[in-house]
Amino acid sequence: MGHIADKEFIRGEVPMTKQEIRAVSVAKLRLEKDSVLIDVGAGTGSVGIEAATYISSGKVYAIEKKSEGIELIKENIKKFSIKNLEVIQGTAPDDLSIKKFNRMFVGGSSGRLDSIVEYFIKYSDEKSIIVINAITLETISEIKNIFEKYKITNSEIINMSVARGKKIGNYTMMYGENPIYIVTGEKGDFNE
Repeated sequence: MGHIADKEFIRGEVPMTKQEIRAVSVAKLRLEKDSVLIDVGAGTGSVGIEAATYISSGKVYAIEKKSEGIELIKENIKKFSIKNLEVIQGTAPDDLSIKKFNRMFVGGSSGRLDSIVEYFIKYSDEKSIIVINAITLETISEIKNIFEKYKITNSEIINMSVARGKKIGNYTMMYGENPIYIVTGEKGDFNE
């Protein structure tokens, strides 16, 4: 299936990673057909569901703490006939028990970013990839410090701004969305 447009997802009041940001975030995960991905702060499940369509023999674990989000993820799984995604209600990393995976996407951390990255370091396979979306400079600073602490390698920070055209009479005006930072890194050797 591949990329899914925002309008295709069943949505409520739960935040959703918009399609342009989702496309780049999924690309940065460098998924393979057998990848095992943990989607932290899954929201409506848009990233995990889209990723699941790329990993035919792999699996996605989507963890979300809000009941409304859990219901939306389940509805979207059904709508898109996704068979390789398991939903977990809870907060990462406390409610995670997956000990073998090689990709992690963090869309929301509930203030637990350090312990989430620690979980990634402790349990992910060698050469695993983590992608974190952030909206504030303070979070970028926190990520930078955490990546140094856990020796995350090949880190990259990109900033994306998307503007959408809206018809105003005979004219098209561009309305900007909030800029998003997409941070990528790879598991280094924590025991160095």
